[in-house]
Amino acid sequence: MKYKISLYCPDSHILYDIRTLDQKGVGGGITARIRMAHALAGLGHEVTLFINCPQKKTIQGVRYIHHSQCRAIDADVFIASTSGGAFDLGGLQNLQIKAQLKILMLHGVPVPHNVDYQDFDYVYFPSNFVKERFCRQVPLNQKRILTTYRGVEEPNFKTSSTRDPFTLVYLGHPEKGLEDALSILRMLRKIEPRFCLHVFGGYGLWGDMQSSIPLEPGLIDHGLIGQKKLIPLLQKMSFSLNLQAIEEGFGLAVCESMKAGCIVLASRVGAYPEVIRQGYNGFLVDGNHTDRPTHEKVVSLILDLMKSPDYMGYIRRNAMQTPFSWQTIAKTWQGHWDWALFKASKDSSGKYSTMECTKCGGSLLALADGFHCVECGHYQQALPDSMPYD
Repeated sequence: MKYKISLYCPDSHILYDIRTLDQKGVGGGITARIRMAHALAGLGHEVTLFINCPQKKTIQGVRYIHHSQCRAIDADVFIASTSGGAFDLGGLQNLQIKAQLKILMLHGVPVPHNVDYQDFDYVYFPSNFVKERFCRQVPLNQKRILTTYRGVEEPNFKTSSTRDPFTLVYLGHPEKGLEDALSILRMLRKIEPRFCLHVFGGYGLWGDMQSSIPLEPGLIDHGLIGQKKLIPLLQKMSFSLNLQAIEEGFGLAVCESMKAGCIVLASRVGAYPEVIRQGYNGFLVDGNHTDRPTHEKVVSLILDLMKSPDYMGYIRRNAMQTPFSWQTIAKTWQGHWDWALFKASKDSSGKYSTMECTKCGGSLLALADGFHCVECGHYQQALPDSMPYD
């Protein structure tokens, strides 16, 4: 079924629309909102974004209106979201909202301010990790939860001609773990001077003043660049370094690196263990991300992998097949709405599995991305008897 969808986000620390993603680059929360809106429009839905956009305009079938101009909502599906700035949804109290479904789209562990969760029919989480962490802080009806991963923009990923075996990638805000990536670079360059580290992102990802990273041998700072330029560059590189303490709600940058064929080496934090299967599509690195022994472990792993090109190719191929497209996630949301609104109707696209949830034993709803428990909100990509990993 086709829906009239309104997505509202009052965050005002960054001015953006889809062209910002393609030409400049932004963080994961903004990326998720914009890509999801356009993927839903691509399925034929009528989509309006009330966000901090430069101007009122229709772009690629999505209507952009500044959130300050939103007074009333009349839609089939209303989605509220915040991922930065003040993390405040108090402005919802001033809106007249008429919708068949009201959804709160969450992006990470931080709890939004001034939210009455009883006002929403469903809360959407980006990973089981965020769902479980969030529910320990906020009492939610777990039957009103849907957990779906984020996607990647598949058209941006084209076949790469060559890949430099000595290239490392750091993708994200410097605070997450740039110093650790630089430490690993310095160790590797003492062994082989051809190693270099390409840094993408920077302080501007979180709305801070963008400033250059101090140069040193082997460091190439690209700063903030749009995804259309970023992805072809990632496809020429070999290893993605993601050592950090910050617990990612999902890790969109990791999935973009994987889709580009970079072998990811990441700390065992946040949602990373949900996405990365050890020795299959990447590597989880135990130990404090700031400790030298942890860095030495990564250096040894990289050098060992370079001696095993067949195994590296196996990891790389599996990594490239791991992330979902935004179109798949949009079909998942659409299927959930069909099921929620028409459970007893032949129009309901979600189907129950005969298997049970591995977490609570509840019923599983089969959607485009896998299986969703209707009792506790847990998500699993495969049925319990064929799950490739825990």
